[in-house]
Parts: sequence; structure tokens; C-alpha cells
Amino acid sequence: MTGAGPGGGGDGSDGPSSPRTGRRLAAGVVLLGAMLALAGCSSVFGPGPVQEGDLAADPGEPYDWNRSADGYIEVNQGNFTSVYDVGNRTTGNREAGENFTIELYNRDALGTDQPIDPRALQFRYENGTRLRYQETDAGSTLVMLRDGEEIDVSDEKLAVSKSRRRTTVRLPTNETGKLAFTTPKNGKQVATPTFVEGSYEMVLPEGARIGLPILAQVQPTRSSAEMIDERVHVRWDSVSRARSVLVRYYLERDLFLFGGLVALMLIVGTAGAVYYYLQIRETVKRREEVGLDIDIEDDDGRDPPPGMG
Repeated sequence: MTGAGPGGGGDGSDGPSSPRTGRRLAAGVVLLGAMLALAGCSSVFGPGPVQEGDLAADPGEPYDWNRSADGYIEVNQGNFTSVYDVGNRTTGNREAGENFTIELYNRDALGTDQPIDPRALQFRYENGTRLRYQETDAGSTLVMLRDGEEIDVSDEKLAVSKSRRRTTVRLPTNETGKLAFTTPKNGKQVATPTFVEGSYEMVLPEGARIGLPILAQVQPTRSSAEMIDERVHVRWDSVSRARSVLVRYYLERDLFLFGGLVALMLIVGTAGAVYYYLQIRETVKRREEVGLDIDIEDDDGRDPPPGMG
């Protein structure tokens, strides 16, 4: 008979309710949660619903619909606004007779697509008529602004849905019109996938600069950059081969901070070098005083050590 007690010949495995199995299960859950967090998931069950209040938010300044660029991005202190020509879009559905859509997303540090939460979503037809969400007591509703009048229309004309990786916006037209929305940002960098092909223009905040490569970065290589009304306009004639556009900028005051830091490092480095040099001089002087530095060039090797002859 096979022993089943401690040290017996059983298989030695823990039962499903043993403490060891419980610890392994807990560790697995923690590891899964960490992987989801690194991947940028908002929850185990996927992203939350689209916030209607965000869709009806005020963009602050009116969108600039008249720019010639296929993708126009204006960077502000806490967000950036985007206006895209939907006829040149690279995502979504463009098949005739189907629901026309564009898919919006961003990429996290691991390169995984994550849905974005567009704010102040609007659409402008080629004739100037606009669609925008408006906050009411009953929630957000879609209205059409045409010739100074507001007309309630079905939300299906500009419906928004969100999946685990993409935010899908239904478009009222396929080949013409422009879509605009606002996206929050942190820091002094803007990176966004190229939702449309063609030309791009990005307007940086007042006081922002990109002239010092050690503090700034522009990808892909820009076609031009010029100052207009104290704001830098970065332009790309074509981004057809780029998956995204990225601009990291600095503020003018950052140059003074950077210059001060460099000066401080130079002062500290110089002081350290002087201190090191003085220490060497002091060591040499002490060796000479105790007679450790003895000239032995004329010593033929047969004389006894000093003081012994």
C-alpha cells in the first residue's frame, strides 16, 4: 500500500483549496491586472462608454475650418484641437452604400492602440453647415447649424461608439466635409496617428519653440516651420509614409533654466577639477617633506639604501 502521510509516496500535489494554490491564483490575478494596466486598459471589461457631456463640450476657441491642410492641429496649454478632411481618411469604412466611419485612437508606450475620448465633436459640410452636440436637460443631442438656425437631427448622423482599441465615429458624408474634436494632453509633446493622408499643419502654443534639437523633436521631418503671430507653425507637405506625427517642444523660459543648469554643471566641474589639482599638489609636497620622493637616476644599484651606508 502506498503511504499518503507526510513523507509518503503520494504525488505530493496540493489540493485545489490548499494555501499554495490560493497564493498562485492570487499572484496570477495580480499579474493579469499589471499587464492590463501596462497595456493602458481602463478596466478588465474594456473601456467605459462614450461620455455624452464630453461630446457636447465647448472647444474654447472656434475650430478653424478654413485651413488648407488635410490635417490641422492646434496645440493649447491642456489640450489640442484637430480638424481632419474626412475624404482623405486612412481608418474606418469608405465602402459605397455602407455606414461611413472614421476610427480614432492613440498608441500607448507598448504600441497598443487605445480608444480616445473626443471632446467637442463637430462636423462641417462642404457648404458650411455644421453638426455639433449640445447639452440639454435630457442629455446631449445632435443639432444642425445652418443659416443661423439650430435644427434637431438624429444622433445617428454623427454617432460615436467605443471598443477596446478604437473609437468609431459615423460620418454623414464620405468624400467631403471635415471632422473636428478636442483631445486632452499632458506635458510639452503632441503625438497622434495620421488619421488622414496628405498635408499636415501643427500650431504650437505661444512661446513654444523647436529650434534646439536637444530639447525638441519633430517626426517625421518637417517640410517647414515659421513664426506667425508669436506661434510656431510646423508643416508637412505629405505624411503618407508616416504612421504618426510627433512634436516635442520647449518654452522660451526653459532655455534660461537649461542655460542655468549647464552653467551650474560647469562651475561644479571646474571647482572639482581645481580641488583635485590642489590635492595632488598637496600630496606631492608632503612626499617631498618626508623624503619619499628620492632621485634614483644616478643609483648604480650597488650602494646601500640611504642612511645605511
